[in-house]
Amino acid sequence: MSEIFSVTSFTVNQLIEKIDTGELGLPELQRPFIWSDTQVRDLFDSMMHGYPIGYLMLWECPELNKKKTIGAEAHSYDSPKEVIIDGQQRLTSLYAVMKGKKVINKKFDEKTIVISYCPLKNKFEVGYSATKKDPEWIYNISELYTSNNTFKYIGEFIQNLQDYRIKKGDTLSEDEQRVIPERINAVVNLRNNTLPVFDIKSHAEEEAVSDIFVRVNSGGVKLKQNDFILTLLSLYWDEGRRMIEIFSKESTYPSKGKTTSYNQITTVDAQDIIRVVMAYAFDRARLKYGYKLLRGADFEKRGAVDDNLRIQRFDTLKGKLPDVLNVHSWHEFLKAIMNAGYLSGDLILSRNAIFYSYAFYLIAKHRFNASYNDNMHLASLWFFYASLVSLYTGSFESTVENHLNSIKELSTLDEYAGFILSRVNERLTNDFFDITLVGSEGLAVSGRGNNAWNAYVASLNIMNAKILFSKSNLLVSKLFETGSDGNRKSLEKHHLFPKAYLKSIGYSDSKINQMANYAFIDWKDNMDILDAAPSVYYPVVCTEMSEEAIYQMEEENALPHGWEKMAYEDFLVERRKLMALKIKEAFNLLKNNISF
Repeated sequence: MSEIFSVTSFTVNQLIEKIDTGELGLPELQRPFIWSDTQVRDLFDSMMHGYPIGYLMLWECPELNKKKTIGAEAHSYDSPKEVIIDGQQRLTSLYAVMKGKKVINKKFDEKTIVISYCPLKNKFEVGYSATKKDPEWIYNISELYTSNNTFKYIGEFIQNLQDYRIKKGDTLSEDEQRVIPERINAVVNLRNNTLPVFDIKSHAEEEAVSDIFVRVNSGGVKLKQNDFILTLLSLYWDEGRRMIEIFSKESTYPSKGKTTSYNQITTVDAQDIIRVVMAYAFDRARLKYGYKLLRGADFEKRGAVDDNLRIQRFDTLKGKLPDVLNVHSWHEFLKAIMNAGYLSGDLILSRNAIFYSYAFYLIAKHRFNASYNDNMHLASLWFFYASLVSLYTGSFESTVENHLNSIKELSTLDEYAGFILSRVNERLTNDFFDITLVGSEGLAVSGRGNNAWNAYVASLNIMNAKILFSKSNLLVSKLFETGSDGNRKSLEKHHLFPKAYLKSIGYSDSKINQMANYAFIDWKDNMDILDAAPSVYYPVVCTEMSEEAIYQMEEENALPHGWEKMAYEDFLVERRKLMALKIKEAFNLLKNNISF
């Protein structure tokens, strides 16, 4: 068995030169340059004191036609011979300071790192106005590394400091004049420090690379499959990597004057986009195989890498990724989620449910030419179903891949709709609603909410239910509108059998906080009364309400008539049944919207 790595060493200067020429590439397996200037200062301080600054890990790579630069300037190497997979922050810091060049930060802006040094104090500091004005300090140590004549630089520094001291009625001592050159030269010679390097061979599989990374990295951070996929993008199609990063970044804040990925439902990470595009473009859910696929593995030849296959697959990726990142398609899909009653990200416990449903939405739109309305109804039903049954949790990749393989065999939109309906009906049977949903895997649990509770709230939104105790026409859906909250929420999640009352008769928190004991309310008058027993406060709440209005309010909010007089345990049993019925009604409404 051939060795997959060797241990070697390089001086800092050798590594910096390799980066500067592009011989050593940066695939950003971990993250963009995110270190603070303080961390860079501490790095130089550690080196100056002779402290170890850790191993580096490099990975030999085959001939490449793309590279990613660390600096803001172009490199002379067309193809990196190795890539950095551990030590990016350290090497980028050293590169930026010792070469006096700007780097590209996570916002894609150019950044200059300024580190100051005081020879007489032997102290590093982040450069700021005080170190810039004080002759005791070298404001930017980059000058030491970029100077053509260190001897001349030191002489000028000492002369300037001497002039400054004389103006203050002081002078440099002989010891100070001796120490200054020694310490400045010591800073310059940091570039000759030797760093230990794990050099991983190009034939090593990504699983082995990840394992080595975990064993060597003191933080124990495990590289994920999407990290390797992003690596390939950095090396072979950097523009695609940049497109993903911009789409993800813009999902975190609103922009004036243009439509972006920003929305009220979810932010987007690069990993989310990778999952969508692998499913949409390649019918793959297991990112392990997605990486091998983009690397050019020929699965019929036991994974042998074929450059032609890699080129073909990247061409496919280049054709499909713009569909995924189309903001209009993205917002069309988000409307389908909202149409399913999920009006806020607070109701969605699985990000995978969002993004795999989006992949299905894109498949229906582009592969089966689904109209906007048809696709919305299909996506709404699927998302409601996937969220309710926690479809995309646990070992979900095999489930998704099974679905994608089935869809791959379909030819028409009718067949696709049939697939959606068959999968949904197979799981959401009468027994599911009557038995599973009211049990310990559904509504019979305590806590702030689970997928069953969220489906119940979504169902209230679908059916335009009014807020409990409201004497107006205020709908539950208004709770999720931006800006509807004040210092005290106008619409609150309330214990129907009050917490104080239940504690007074001996119930534990787990029993008190059963999800069937919660409801959203709209009640501002005499809030204290809501701490009393239901038999006391409910008649007050219902004052001036007609019998018909009371029945309607109870029906819309899954309350059994006469609930206020029921024993608490009996109430929980009966309300779970009514909540499950609400979810079933909403599900049928969504299903009946599909006309195939």
